[in-house]
Parts: sequence; structure tokens; C-alpha cells
Amino acid sequence: MQSNERCWRGIAGVNGFLAIVMGAVAAHAIADAPLAAIAEKASLYQLIHAVVLLWLADKSGKSFGLVRWLFLTAIILFCGTLYLKALTGWASATTLAPLGGISFMAGWIMIAFAHRQEQ
Repeated sequence: MQSNERCWRGIAGVNGFLAIVMGAVAAHAIADAPLAAIAEKASLYQLIHAVVLLWLADKSGKSFGLVRWLFLTAIILFCGTLYLKALTGWASATTLAPLGGISFMAGWIMIAFAHRQEQ
């Protein structure tokens, strides 16, 4: 296994772990129902993309490399800011969330086209 693949597998594993932790926090430690729902949404998106990052870990090519970075950026900007809002109640915390959402969308559309280019 190459170093880069190992690194991305580690990143995927950490993201999967954090998604489960934050899902548990949302279910058991956030008393405000709307804020808990926000954290649960972020947890779901993070968990889905942790699995996709794991799948992408052994994919080669510039397109897949860019997709990995787009998804990691999206997790930080989208999920991270939703978690911040859910944990602190700070309404402006999600200012960068739309950029994370765009990064998720860009990553998915790139996967569609990367498969066509890499074959």
C-alpha cells in the first residue's frame, strides 16, 4: 500500500469515527431539537463522505485526487460549520456551509466524469 493511499484511508477512518461521535452527541447531548437535527444532518453527510473517501483512497489520477480534496474541504466547511452551530448556537457559524455544499456537488460531478476519463 502506498503512502498516499494509507494517508487517505486514515483520513477516511478519522472522518467516519468523528461522524459517529457527533451523531451520538446529537442524539444524547444536544437538548435543543433543531440544533440536534443540524448535527445529525452533518453527521450523516460526514459519514457518507468518509465511506466515499475510503473508496477513493486507492483511486489514481488527477481527477480522483482533486475529488478527495473537494470532499475533505466540504466536510470541513459544511459539516464542521453545522457542528459549530449545533454545539454553540452561533447562528453565523454556517456562513461558509454553502461553499462546502458546492464542494460536495463538484466532487460528485467530477466522479461521474473521472470514471469516463480514467477508463
